[in-house]
Amino acid sequence: MAQSLIPIASDPAIVDVRERQTSESISTAIAALRTQILAGLYKPPHQRTLPTLLLYDERGLRLYDDLTTHASEYYLFAAEEQILTDHAKEMVEFMGVQGDEKAVVVELGAGSLRKTSHILLALADTVAEPSSPAEAPITYYALDLERKELLRTLGVVSSTIGSNLAGRVATKGMWGTYDGGLAFIRTGGLVKDATPEEDDNPAAQRCEEAKIKELHSVFTTSSQTPTPRPGSPAVEDDDAHSASDRLSGSYDHGASTNMSTHTPPTSHPAEEGVRITVSRPASPTSEFGEASAEHPPLHLLFLGSSIGNFPRPDAVDFLKSLPLRPGSGDTLLLGLDHRNDGKTIELAYNDPAGWTAKFELNGLRVAERVLQGRGEEVDRDYGEVFSKDGWTFEGKWNELEGRHESYFRSTRKQVVVVPPDIDRPQDPETPVEFDEGELVKIEYSYKYSDAEALALFSAANLRVINRWMDNKGMYSMWLLERPPFTFPRIRSPSTTNPTPKSIVAPTQPLAHLTSFPSVPTLAEWSTLWSLWDLITLDMIPPSMLHTKPIDLRHKCLFYLGHIPTFLDIHLTRVLRRMGKKEEGHTEPEYFKDIFERGIDPHVDDPSVIHPHSEVPDKDEDWPALEEVLVFRDRVRARLIRIYEENGVERKGESTVRDFPRALARVLWMTWEHEAFHAETLLYMLIQKAGDVDGTLPPPGFAKPQWETLQKLPAWSQPLPPSTVTLEGGAEISLGHDDIEAEDNFDQVNSPTHEFGWDNESPKRTAKLGEKAVKIETRPILNGEYYDFWMKERKNGGFALPGLWVLDSEGNVQVRTLYGPVAMSVAANWPFASAYDDLEAFAKWKGGRLPTEPELRMYMDKYEGTEESNIGFKNWHPVPPQLPNVANATRGHNGGVWEWASTMFDEYQGFEKSVLYPGYSSDFFDGKHQVVLGGSYATVPRLAQRRSLRNWYQHNYPYAWIGGRVVYDV
Repeated sequence: MAQSLIPIASDPAIVDVRERQTSESISTAIAALRTQILAGLYKPPHQRTLPTLLLYDERGLRLYDDLTTHASEYYLFAAEEQILTDHAKEMVEFMGVQGDEKAVVVELGAGSLRKTSHILLALADTVAEPSSPAEAPITYYALDLERKELLRTLGVVSSTIGSNLAGRVATKGMWGTYDGGLAFIRTGGLVKDATPEEDDNPAAQRCEEAKIKELHSVFTTSSQTPTPRPGSPAVEDDDAHSASDRLSGSYDHGASTNMSTHTPPTSHPAEEGVRITVSRPASPTSEFGEASAEHPPLHLLFLGSSIGNFPRPDAVDFLKSLPLRPGSGDTLLLGLDHRNDGKTIELAYNDPAGWTAKFELNGLRVAERVLQGRGEEVDRDYGEVFSKDGWTFEGKWNELEGRHESYFRSTRKQVVVVPPDIDRPQDPETPVEFDEGELVKIEYSYKYSDAEALALFSAANLRVINRWMDNKGMYSMWLLERPPFTFPRIRSPSTTNPTPKSIVAPTQPLAHLTSFPSVPTLAEWSTLWSLWDLITLDMIPPSMLHTKPIDLRHKCLFYLGHIPTFLDIHLTRVLRRMGKKEEGHTEPEYFKDIFERGIDPHVDDPSVIHPHSEVPDKDEDWPALEEVLVFRDRVRARLIRIYEENGVERKGESTVRDFPRALARVLWMTWEHEAFHAETLLYMLIQKAGDVDGTLPPPGFAKPQWETLQKLPAWSQPLPPSTVTLEGGAEISLGHDDIEAEDNFDQVNSPTHEFGWDNESPKRTAKLGEKAVKIETRPILNGEYYDFWMKERKNGGFALPGLWVLDSEGNVQVRTLYGPVAMSVAANWPFASAYDDLEAFAKWKGGRLPTEPELRMYMDKYEGTEESNIGFKNWHPVPPQLPNVANATRGHNGGVWEWASTMFDEYQGFEKSVLYPGYSSDFFDGKHQVVLGGSYATVPRLAQRRSLRNWYQHNYPYAWIGGRVVYDV
């Protein structure tokens, strides 16, 4: 019987998270590994493979450590170590670890812990006073396959920095695969490990209770690429990834990402008197079972660019499977190698001294041992099945796929004789012929451009908290979290001259859409409700419900009632148009009289105002919050019922439904109306952020570390001004064709039809002025406007901008939803204020603000990247990313709308909406300017629709609208 490749022992400092094994299952596991080897060898010539798992026996692990120690060409290890040396303290700050609170850190594939020691010391520094070792507030687990390695590396940590960690950070081992470790976490093992049970092997028992598969059953299913040692190259099998790879620590492909949704039941609460309870993703979910409520923040470390071991689609699945609770404070610190120069990468994986080759060729020794049925013999070399002089190592860079490929090359025409299975010695030997020069694949290692990395995170429902790069810009470490919600976006336009940062491989899975569905899906409604509930229930304290953060707007409570009322009114109208005359308004019906329409009075004369609902004068006459929320839930249930009763499932797209076009327009319009109001409410609330009993910061998203962020080059160093030329007389298309008069109930909406507001249609052509203009690629920034404002202020000029505030000492601060921040933090953010303020600055510089055609042409050519700060990627502006004209790469403005000098007015072909007659026409008053783009709080469905036009009064100072300067040539 073949011997185990995995030791069977226990240790008090090592938590055994392996799947429960028997001699039979171990035998089956090794037999399955042999089967995988044979499957690769029996493929047609020049298509043969060997599993990457073969590289990572005990000897292979030692050889890998030699490689990272001696091969300077292998830059990944040194780059990551330099980042950790320089920034470990910052990383811990961004993780939110505070020494007076419990935290758990788990490193996946821990390895030698040489780099990890920097994180451990930074963690220890957060603890002011050490406690007894058993009560250390922070617990670190090193997860690895080899128990001997865990004992050795943890021993080294104890002997070198143990005194610094004592009573602050407890260090433990977690012995097993990624499957076992992640299952241990999901079933509450970390909490239970802090209070040990009495059984002999509680971890194994918990895994048994969680029905973790036996090793032999894993081998019968398809699985993912193994994730061997941090920093190593990887494996990919384009046919199937045998589950024996999971011995190296892969994962459960079917693991839930636990992204909670806001999907009320389909019954009608108005009839049944039942309130729908919307799940709250901002609080920890049941990811860890019954122990979830007790579980402290979990911080996962996945270093060494080990995610590159996965084929790109599998990398998404693996990251999705990680037990990060949405909106809980859990984080993932991920090392990721860049798409660097191909020659540099090839040298890193094939150093002249031969360290890589020695490491890789060890795989042949292990393959031979498995084929011969021998147990672990560390010092025995190969040569009986695979001839020593018959094979060399070869690595090459695949530019198209963005991966390094490692192979064994046959040095001559030869025959490899495969011995029979040790349990079936009567079977004949099997010859396998190899041609001279034939390559046998052993592993792939994927590299990531910025665009690919951001697409990966988006597809895996992860949000970037911060990023650190090494001094040479070759390697990144990303801190990520699972946010309470994410909005899908359309993939940014490709560049005409791709750079390594903008390249996306053909096999890169993208969460981004090529276009948005005509009608928002129920999943989109669910996400929007998550946002709305977070704003209205988590950011507005009860004491603010009857306050007006902006005098020109209603009190906060109005908007909680307005959103469901607007939806209910339009659902009632459209259902009656469909012949359902019995359809009435949701109770209480009188809500439509006070919540139908808000106000937008003239800034100069608030008594001038468009038609609106009459609201109660006294606080006590308003409906109670509880009554409004019950109404909200009833309306949401009504909407879901309409989707189920009237939607036709699109063939091949189970989540997308088509509707009669007249109904489809109402569903689209009410969704976008709510999305617009989420941003409106937020720019109101920012006026009270930081006040006592004022607006609360958004929960479930990592709080920005301003002090650290302002030290980053993009935040602290001057952004160089530059311009691009827009040629005179150029024509540009504006708007799109969306004729409301063509709506009917007889035909379903076209999947390709794009709905829009009345001021977007019809499609029309505009022409730039006869003379060329130069337009700034950098938007107007807070810092430069501050310099202008200080000079003008001394001359009795401009008032303080609406998004700025003075502190108690008279220093200018910039408002954020986390409270005001110093100008030194926000100096490189785009300046947002009234049109009048930005136009005055532009004139001061000798220019002006662009017209709508000029701004639209600039945005079409130079704006829109994966990094664009829209859709709550951040809850604050960031420094802009300037386009690189030479490389044809796009930029973004940092997260604000932009003013155009074009007046918002009627144009040829404009038709007033029938559904919402006053949407645009009420504001054709000579006081409103066109606004394009979107802010950090604009959902992508709005911000990425090219035809979208917004508008604000020229002297309205509260919205997140910036601008850029144009110079007439």
